[in-house]
Amino acid sequence: MTELLNQPEMSFVGHVYMPEDIDQMGTFASCWDEFTAAGHFDALDKQTDAPNRTYLLIFNPYGAFQYWIGSILPKDAVAPEGLEKLKLPAGTIGQSVEPANGVLSMLPVQTTYMKGLERLEKDGFPLPQHIGQTDKPFYMEEYCLNDGQVDQVKHTLYINLDQLEGYDEFD
Repeated sequence: MTELLNQPEMSFVGHVYMPEDIDQMGTFASCWDEFTAAGHFDALDKQTDAPNRTYLLIFNPYGAFQYWIGSILPKDAVAPEGLEKLKLPAGTIGQSVEPANGVLSMLPVQTTYMKGLERLEKDGFPLPQHIGQTDKPFYMEEYCLNDGQVDQVKHTLYINLDQLEGYDEFD
């Protein structure tokens, strides 16, 4: 097993989308287009030395999820008008990094999410059986920019070694 990393508290600033927003191809591509066209990334980039284009999945115990588009920012970041700020708690994470040359918004979210989990597992991180049953049910795919261009992607999953099994019934 690869040693887990300590993630400090951070902010995620963006907009939430729901499964109803998925297009017929299983993507949130039109949501990404709208978010970008609204100039939201320009406003977010001004608040960080590490500009990024990130999606955040938040799972619940019943299999549903929220899909957020935005950026990972310092914990004192401010949400510009039209966006919301989420506190990303401190905790232990698994994180895998690989080269990239663009945001994969045209692929189904299930494909990119499963690819990210596969990469984390290949890199030796343990995966919880039921992410929605953990106290930090967050997965992030962070596309990092260098001179305005995507050059790498970080797959990040909060992992609590005491919560790998999940449970079978809901109280």
